[in-house]
Parts: sequence; C-alpha cells; structure tokens
Amino acid sequence: MDNKKIEEILEEMWIQREKGSFSLERLISSTQEKITQNDILEIEKAGYIKKGKALTVGRQVSVKFSEKGEILASQVIRGHRLAERLMTDVLAISPHQIESNACNFEHIIHHELADAICTLLGHPKECPHGRSIPLGSCCAKANSNLESVVMPLSKLFAGSRSKVAYITSTHYHRLDRLASLGILPGAEIILHQTKPSYVLQVGHTQIALDGDILKDIYVRKLV
Repeated sequence: MDNKKIEEILEEMWIQREKGSFSLERLISSTQEKITQNDILEIEKAGYIKKGKALTVGRQVSVKFSEKGEILASQVIRGHRLAERLMTDVLAISPHQIESNACNFEHIIHHELADAICTLLGHPKECPHGRSIPLGSCCAKANSNLESVVMPLSKLFAGSRSKVAYITSTHYHRLDRLASLGILPGAEIILHQTKPSYVLQVGHTQIALDGDILKDIYVRKLV
C-alpha cells in the first residue's frame, strides 16, 4: 500500500472520530475509496492503528490510532485544512475547486511548510467549514520571523485598512451582532482608534467595539 492511501485512511479515521465514536465497519463503509480488510491489516502491522475487541452492540470492532498514527493523521488533517484556508483567504480560489486541490496538497506538505503557511494566515483555529485545525509548533511560539498575512483585527495600528477574512467566535449572539453591523467576510474596515477603546469604520458607519471581540475578527491588511 502506498503512503497516499495510508494517509487517506488515517484522515477518514480522524474525521469519523470528530463526529463521535466509530468502528472498523463504519470506517470501511464510509470511505469513498475502496478499503479492504487487507488494507486495515497492513496499516495495523505498520503500527498506525490498534484494533480492539468486538463491541457488544452489533459486535463491531473498535479501532483507534497508535501514537505513530495519531501524529501522521494530525499532520495530514492540518495540511488539508491549512490549504483550504490558504486557498479561501489568500488565493481566492473558487469553492468548488478547493476540496480537490486541498486533497492533493495534504500529501506533499511537510511540517515546516505547514508552519510557514499557518504563520502567514495568523494561526487560524478552524478551516472554512468550521472544523478545528490541529495546532503546530509555530502556534505555541510567541515570536516569529515571518509576518502574518491574516491576523486578528486587534493587532493592527490606528489608521490601518483591512478586509475581513473570517471570524472565529463561537458565540452566536456575537456573530449575529457583527453581521448586523456589516462585519462579515469580505467587508473592508478602517481602524480609526485603538485607545481607550477600538473605533472602526465599516462602510459609512463608525463602530466602537471591545478588544476581545476584535481578537475574533481575522483580517488581511490592505495597502
């Protein structure tokens, strides 16, 4: 079995785990590419997964990552979702082309390149579909020699112009409020003031917002 197929199986395992508990049978039936029992045996022998005993309900076999498999799956998922963010926020590729390109990208990216892209994008927490992006070593570092292309609005200086890339808040009432103010992906913002409070302009409207809210608004600086 080639490395690409191993990575695709581990990627599907990761996605199924995000959705809740899963079994070997669900893994085989839910994956688009045909997977055989021999494939599962191969990745088990290679040390990527561990199979458990048959579960009581339906006698399905449980399956989980080994430490080795967890690391590789995390790298593949991270590469795929960072690629989606890059193509959405920076390259402006049409949505119907993003998935296929991201699938190819995930198999060739190495962790140094992933960290560089992550830094450029301002260490995004989620892909465009709202799924979590696994953290990389760059996310834990306080300093970086590479300036981010996408960053929280709170990091800009007064007088800066920017365009909203995405919003990471999980508070629905906050998202609704921002939407009602016209602060949505693609909106252009002028930051007039940072102290004692943040004052920004969206269209012809000036708005005062708390700094904690601006940390959830990721923008691209405009020249």
